[in-house]
Amino acid sequence: MKAVFLLFALIFTSTGLLGCNLSANVDTSIDMTPRLITVGDDVSTTDMVEAVKSAVVGITATLSDGYSVGSGVAIASNGYILTNHHVIEGAGTIKVYLVNNLDSYAKVLWSDSALDLAILKADVDMPYLACMSSTELKVGEDVIAIGTPLTLQFKHTVTKGIVSALNRTLEISNIGGTTTLMQGLIQHDASINPGNSGGPLISSSGKVVGINTLKATDAEGIAFAIPIEVATAITGKIISDVNYKVPKLGIFAYDADIAKFANKTILNNGLYIEDVKKNSCFYNAGVRNGDILLSINDYEVNSMNELRQILYSLNNRDKISLKIMRNNETHILNAELCS
Repeated sequence: MKAVFLLFALIFTSTGLLGCNLSANVDTSIDMTPRLITVGDDVSTTDMVEAVKSAVVGITATLSDGYSVGSGVAIASNGYILTNHHVIEGAGTIKVYLVNNLDSYAKVLWSDSALDLAILKADVDMPYLACMSSTELKVGEDVIAIGTPLTLQFKHTVTKGIVSALNRTLEISNIGGTTTLMQGLIQHDASINPGNSGGPLISSSGKVVGINTLKATDAEGIAFAIPIEVATAITGKIISDVNYKVPKLGIFAYDADIAKFANKTILNNGLYIEDVKKNSCFYNAGVRNGDILLSINDYEVNSMNELRQILYSLNNRDKISLKIMRNNETHILNAELCS
């Protein structure tokens, strides 16, 4: 798979440069009452943006050599905010900046570098948005992005575009020569720039459908967002149990359509197991390289995003049933999840 030149860390790092003092003048005209924001189907784009912007925040994180600037969105009551992992990676102090010019400290509850997602808990409650599965999106549908490009001076910048494609897969080159495969991404052409990382991609109905994460650097209008259903699955777990540990399967797998494109399989369904770590729970259950994972506990699995959603509903030491295909024969394997 050919790597695309990407701006993965949509983050502006500087030494002492934070734009301006946003807390100097509080805008009391903005309703920051903690609540679920709902938007009617017949509302104009301008009215929708006005309604949802109070759930979006700018983010700064102190680093050893300066600051990082990013974006985030509240998707649950009591100040639970989603952003990108790379926005807060290695951070000391984290602050979130509300649309009314107030700010608050926040802490990291959970973060995953492979997914490039993080869950923050702000010290202040605030309005939050409903979410809509990306499976309900259609190519050509209008979407908007709200974020903090470049510096906090430009927080809550709004851009508009359309869904360009769904279920995109990208190979990301990491520092140190390793690569990360991001699957199931939403491609859109709403303009995003350094600092938009972690901000929401919002449908015309005012619901979060994705978290913006990166864009192509050698082209215009090619940006990508992580489907929100992956984030909401783990957010629910963390809110109910802050000490929740995601079970580790010990596999690297391709979505069905990617595996077929790469001539790994002729099947249209299932996950192609590219690699199984020895002594992992899947390896100990009998899963091997080249197997096709068809289902877990009778739930069909056709993408890594579906696998993660199932995984986040489970706990360590849960016993699960796996259906795999090997050499055109199906097998049922039993595994015990572990961390």
